[in-house]
Amino acid sequence: MWFRGRTVVAMIVLAAIAASMATYAYFELPDWDFKSSNEQQTGRVSSHVKLGLQQDELDKLNKAIDLIGRRFIEPMNRDKLLDGAIQGMVESLHDPHSIYKSSEEAEKFSDALQGVFTGIGANLSVENGAIVVEAPIGGSPAERAGLQPRDILLSVNGESLQGLTISEAIAKIRGPKGTKAKLKVQRQGMTQPLDLELVRDRITRETVTAEIGDDGVGHLKINQFNEDTAVKVADELALMEAKGLKALVIDVRDNPGGLLQSAIEVADQFMEKGKPIVQYEYRDGKQKVDTAERGAKNNKHYPLVVLVDKGSASAAEILAGALQQSADAVLIGQTTYGKGTMQVSYNGELGDGSLVKLTVYKWLLPDGTWVNGKGITPDFVVIQPSYFQASRLPRDRVLKFDVTGEAVTNLQNILEGVGYPADRTDGYFSLATKSAVEKFQTSQSLPATGELDVETAQRLEEVLYQNLKNQDYDKQWQAAHTKARELINHSQ
Repeated sequence: MWFRGRTVVAMIVLAAIAASMATYAYFELPDWDFKSSNEQQTGRVSSHVKLGLQQDELDKLNKAIDLIGRRFIEPMNRDKLLDGAIQGMVESLHDPHSIYKSSEEAEKFSDALQGVFTGIGANLSVENGAIVVEAPIGGSPAERAGLQPRDILLSVNGESLQGLTISEAIAKIRGPKGTKAKLKVQRQGMTQPLDLELVRDRITRETVTAEIGDDGVGHLKINQFNEDTAVKVADELALMEAKGLKALVIDVRDNPGGLLQSAIEVADQFMEKGKPIVQYEYRDGKQKVDTAERGAKNNKHYPLVVLVDKGSASAAEILAGALQQSADAVLIGQTTYGKGTMQVSYNGELGDGSLVKLTVYKWLLPDGTWVNGKGITPDFVVIQPSYFQASRLPRDRVLKFDVTGEAVTNLQNILEGVGYPADRTDGYFSLATKSAVEKFQTSQSLPATGELDVETAQRLEEVLYQNLKNQDYDKQWQAAHTKARELINHSQ
């Protein structure tokens, strides 16, 4: 069981059809994007670009296949050899967002984009040979287990994930609903890896949710950008506007991105016609700007606040940056992930249903800033309390007075989150920590031993999970809500 609440909710392209699904975000670009400026003008490919294999290159590949067929100890599977060759080419680009998927994998990739699959519910990428978590999906096994953006997955069920491709990692992490995935996780700032046990489940992504308060402040949560996100946003806006919407908080925390066109269509709903949304830059330096086409802001006079965090990536950053620079939105939260490249999936180019996804463009903010590796800094930085970053409590040992370690620090953070703070959070199980545990146990009708046993750990996690779904515990939401009310007052 585990938590991370409403704000830390993550809807992702996911990662793991049974566990993970490759890279930060999936983009679709119009036809004009597929050629450089020289190609667009002349209709010809630049002379320095060679199409297809030259004869000597083809001969070399044929000789390699022939050598393997004649000398390798096991029977040769030509399809796997070919898949491996193409995968090797793509991996040699050293770009974590460019991938190759066989026809079978490509079909699963497409299924996952539709929003329902079985897995742990976390979006993964490969960085420097490590399998890195981008964000968990809200309510998923990954979220309940406490997986966080930037966590590194070291192993699953005792099998190392180091140095694997996304496809190879998926093959180890994925599994049927109800089966267990025991993960060893390296987290920044912690000296020892965490051991987390997840039960795989069916994941359904709800991409857009909304609510409006009595004060007229609306909360629009966008978890991911897929084919129908813009339509859902428009529907939710219409409902809130009919109820007297006065200011809107757009929440893209832990949103890893998705379809570029979807983000553009959402941004267009809040901007004046002709305002820049995003710029693209090809490898030759040529740039193009996408602008708002509808001029919808003429009918929307309410102020905007955008909530972001380190899990907001790619298309989510495009939306946040566009609204900040072209729609006077106020950004609140933490610096975003910083993914400034765009990918195109080519699923018909190879002729057998396989898919190659390549990074083809940089994307830039309306003012030309490239956020890659840097992210977008919000206008007001607000950090969540430490208990938002808590992880699963140990079940294999009892924590008690005079014990030290990171597990105790985690316990102390959780105690604060459930309303029974100790005197410290430095990892020493003090007498005050024991007293806080006793008070919590008494409140839950548990034996007041002052020690963390299995039942107490379970109850602590359950209470914290419920608290984190309560907006009263969400400092970032509280800051955004306060700012929205201020903007309402200033506009009157």
